[in-house]
Amino acid sequence: MQIILVDDHSILLDGLKNLLQEVPDYEVVACCTNGHYAICHLKTDAIDLMVADYSMPDMDGLLLIKEAKSIRPDLKIIVLTMHDEPHKVQEMMALGIDGYILKKYAQQELLTALSVVGNGGKFWSNEVSNILVRGLGLKAEELILTDREVEVLKLIMQEKSSKEIAAELFISERTVETHRKNMIRKTNSSSTVGLIKYAYEHDLV
Repeated sequence: MQIILVDDHSILLDGLKNLLQEVPDYEVVACCTNGHYAICHLKTDAIDLMVADYSMPDMDGLLLIKEAKSIRPDLKIIVLTMHDEPHKVQEMMALGIDGYILKKYAQQELLTALSVVGNGGKFWSNEVSNILVRGLGLKAEELILTDREVEVLKLIMQEKSSKEIAAELFISERTVETHRKNMIRKTNSSSTVGLIKYAYEHDLV
């Protein structure tokens, strides 16, 4: 099976490539750090499956998958990402992806996912399945917060800075800010003040 890997983190790409090189039936045709490079390879190389992140600097996963499918309608696609928001999982599923894995489980789940998808199946990790269940039937503006987002929100309520929150949850400040932005969008707030109001209204304090 000919595989293309797409992620803006070179270290992750190297790790995935080394992992797949141990499997005789898999060949990594290309490792791309942005979506445009991936599209170029899809136009010129024989590729069966793409493993791609949701977030990249030049084009997001949604656009990449749409363009990839327009070039190769039969292309198998597994999304490998840190994003666990229900609406993002559902958006990707609507585009016809074949698998969705959270990066923290990549080493445990990727080879299984490749095997399942390569044989015509679909692979959703247990956590992603739970995410989908939480998101079913909810409008975009009603999407509930993930457990991690609630943790971050509670610490925001304690007037802790992003640096302090990052240290307490053992995550990066960038990840904290990403959670903050996602919560603001999902709760239809315009600022952190709006998030605090949301927390009171939904008994999160």
